[in-house]
Amino acid sequence: MEPAGVLLVVSFLLVVAFVLLTISLMRLRGTARELEAALADESGARDRAALLLAIASAVNSSLALEEVLNVALTHAGRIMGAVAGAMYLVRTGKAEMYREASYNLTTRARGSMRKIDEEPLSTALSVMRPLVVGLDEHTAPGLDAGGHPQHALVVPIVRSGQLMGAMELYLNAWRELSEDQADLLNGVASQAAIAIRHAQLFQAQEENALTDELTKLPNRRALAQEFLKEMQRARRHHNAIAFLMIDLDHFKQVNDTYGHLNGDAVLAELAQILKTGARESDVCARYGGEEFGLILHETTEPGARTLAERIRAKVAAATFPGGLKLTISIGVAATGEPALFTQLIDRADQALYTAKQSGRNQVRVADMKAPAPKAHATKAEAEPV
Repeated sequence: MEPAGVLLVVSFLLVVAFVLLTISLMRLRGTARELEAALADESGARDRAALLLAIASAVNSSLALEEVLNVALTHAGRIMGAVAGAMYLVRTGKAEMYREASYNLTTRARGSMRKIDEEPLSTALSVMRPLVVGLDEHTAPGLDAGGHPQHALVVPIVRSGQLMGAMELYLNAWRELSEDQADLLNGVASQAAIAIRHAQLFQAQEENALTDELTKLPNRRALAQEFLKEMQRARRHHNAIAFLMIDLDHFKQVNDTYGHLNGDAVLAELAQILKTGARESDVCARYGGEEFGLILHETTEPGARTLAERIRAKVAAATFPGGLKLTISIGVAATGEPALFTQLIDRADQALYTAKQSGRNQVRVADMKAPAPKAHATKAEAEPV
């Protein structure tokens, strides 16, 4: 074969080889992309599984609602690439939600309350599925790193058809959610709903254990817990505190004459009078039987005496079930000396005993500067029928 012919054949073969090589490289690149996509998908699946597992573990291991909400919020935010997040919960009887957990928000970020019928919640709640919505200057919370987010991924939290809350994940840019992402967020919301319900049931059990069934006031155990808190707060802030011990006069006669059912109704009515007569910051509780205790926050002796007299007069003016007119006796103890805080209940009880022995329907104030008096007689001995 002539040199020209050989050259032509070699050139042709080179072209064919180049084409085949190009095709092979393209196939390899396509395979690499497919492998990358598969690996990414597998990694995403692992992340999604890890997220749901972490939340489920938190739900099963903790009744602390804040802890579970934080786990759900931070994990979901990491998966979605959110710069910050917040969890809002519905309060019974309210048409709004309140922020109960957050991360990467300023200490006093705006938007601590969200109305259900307003953005950014209303659109997502109307369709009951995760949606990205825009935020305006009034609804965008402040970021810990500075500035405000422009968009929020809103995830409704629903259990058995009941709206329990919503999660907001804050984004730097608008994005469309894939079906897999929406399913993941719905899974997070389902786990969060379970956690919220568990916490609500636990809280209800705690409240029942600390609530007097008849009067619906805190019981003696709850009163002791609140008194300990108040003593600690008063020590920190150098405040005075006061305690009122209140007893319904001649209650045994009410039970003996009108029956225990009417006696229960009388106690329930007295509880409401005491509760409405006290200030909102005060703690009114049933101490036992017909005795009630009242913790007065940041109150000196003159203020405690004035409140006690007002309550005594209010009870005397009231008409109780069965058309009864009844009175109460009150013992008052107040001090600003931390060393005497633990004596307040006993001193108030001693003052109450003095009021009963002095004719009832009156207020007596303990002298906190005097030595503690000796224990008085039992109630059965002190109060004749």
